[in-house]
Parts: sequence; structure tokens; C-alpha cells
Amino acid sequence: MKSSAPLILLFAASAAVAATPAFDARVAAAKAAVATRPGFIYDTAMVPAMHHALVPCVPKGTDPARGGDFVLVADVDAAGRVSNLDMRPASPLARCFAPRFGALTLRAPPLKAGQARYPIVIEMLTKP
Repeated sequence: MKSSAPLILLFAASAAVAATPAFDARVAAAKAAVATRPGFIYDTAMVPAMHHALVPCVPKGTDPARGGDFVLVADVDAAGRVSNLDMRPASPLARCFAPRFGALTLRAPPLKAGQARYPIVIEMLTKP
């Protein structure tokens, strides 16, 4: 069965994205978190949630590559609530995906002692 959802590639795309220093710092913090074993496991576990938020944003029969690539950063608290979402650029696909993803409750992140929120980054590159 062939999926109409675009292929999600999670790797460095920030060079192609205009961003502010604060945004860049958040991306760097999230990438540092995912570079750890617990962070990698958590990042991998988010894929179904990302897919769930993405599918409604790509209407059947449309070219998903027309939605535009984007990078999204957010924080996840101990209860799995997503907050402080920001994206660059605000492509049509990003504007659809961000509120859907932000409304989800994720599993609890691997917070360190004293850490209230866990940084995440989603780097979306679409391929038809």
C-alpha cells in the first residue's frame, strides 16, 4: 500500500532556512539533546506523532513537495505537552503541521534532574 504522505527526513536542513540567533540556539540545543542515546530513542519514538500531525496537511492527490520544507523547534514538558513552538520558514505545510503537532500529548521526554522542558527539533524535507 503506497502512502500519500511525504517521506520525512530528519537531518540538517537549517543551512537552507533563514533563522534568528535565538531560533538557531534552540535548534542547536535540540540537536545536542537528540545526539544522546536517550534523546535518539525519544526522537525516534516521536515519528508516529509527527506522521499523525502531517497526514491531514497533505490532501490526497496533491504534491507534498509543494508544501515547503521547514524546521520546527518546540519544548516538551514532563507530562508530554508541547509548547513554545516556532518554525522557519512558515511554509503552508509548516502552518498546517505546527498546530496539529502542538496539540498532541507526547510521551514523557528524558528530562535531566532540574530540567522542566525538553527541546525538540523537527527538520522536514518533503519528497514527492
